[in-house]
Amino acid sequence: MKRVKSKINVFNEETLNYVQKFITNKDLRILEVGCGSGDFGYELLKTGIALTALDTDAKAVELAVNKGVPAKHLDFLSFKDDPFDIILFTRSLHHIHNLKKTLHHTKLLLKKGGKLIIEDFDREMVDLNTTRWYYDTISILSAIIREEKFSEYIKDPLKAWQEDHTHEPPLHSGKEMIKEIEENFGVIKIERNAYLYRSICSRLKDDETGYHITKRILEIENGLIADSFILPTGLRIVAEN
Repeated sequence: MKRVKSKINVFNEETLNYVQKFITNKDLRILEVGCGSGDFGYELLKTGIALTALDTDAKAVELAVNKGVPAKHLDFLSFKDDPFDIILFTRSLHHIHNLKKTLHHTKLLLKKGGKLIIEDFDREMVDLNTTRWYYDTISILSAIIREEKFSEYIKDPLKAWQEDHTHEPPLHSGKEMIKEIEENFGVIKIERNAYLYRSICSRLKDDETGYHITKRILEIENGLIADSFILPTGLRIVAEN
C-alpha cells in the first residue's frame, strides 16, 4: 500500500539528510536522546544501523516501541551502556535541565573519536522580522484551519515570542549549549538553519496537504534566511570526543 505523505515526512527528511552525513557505515551504534514518539528513530532504523532511543515521556516511548523503535523510558543521566559511536540529541538538548551534567555524561557514553550530533533550536536567534514572519504565517494557517487561539494579529511579535518561550526551568540558549559543548568536546562544525517551519506546521494535519504546505513553508523560510530577511533559529552542532 502506498504510504501517504505528511508533514512528519518533511521533518524527518531534513533531520535524516543531516545525520546521514556522519553515518559512515552500518556497524555504528547510535543513541538518540529525546526520541519522542519515534518518528525519526523509525526512519533512522531503515538505514540499517543499531539504534538505542531514550525519552522521559512514557506515553511517547510506548508509541515509539509500537513503531518498532527500541526505545526506553529513562532519564538520560541514569542511563548506562557500552560506549556509542554517535550520540544524537534531536531537538531535546535545549530542554534538558542540567546541561553541564548532561554533556559530561555524554562524554562518558561516547567512544573515543565518537561524535556528538545535535539538531536543536536557538530561542535567542530572533529579531522583529523573524518573529513577525513567524506569527503572521501562523495567523494565516490558523485562520484556514479555524484554530481561533492563533488566528489573531500579533501586534508585538517580539514580546509574544518572549512570553511563548518563557519556561521553568528556562530553555537553554544556543550560546549556553555551544559553551558547554566546547568545554567538553572538540567542536567540528556549527551550522545555522531553518527551524520555525516545524513549529508553524505542527498544527497541520498529517496528510498530503500538510506535507505540501510544510514543504512550501520550509522553502520560504530557507529563502528568507538566504536573503537575510529573517534569522535562522535552527542550530546544528557536531563535536568529537
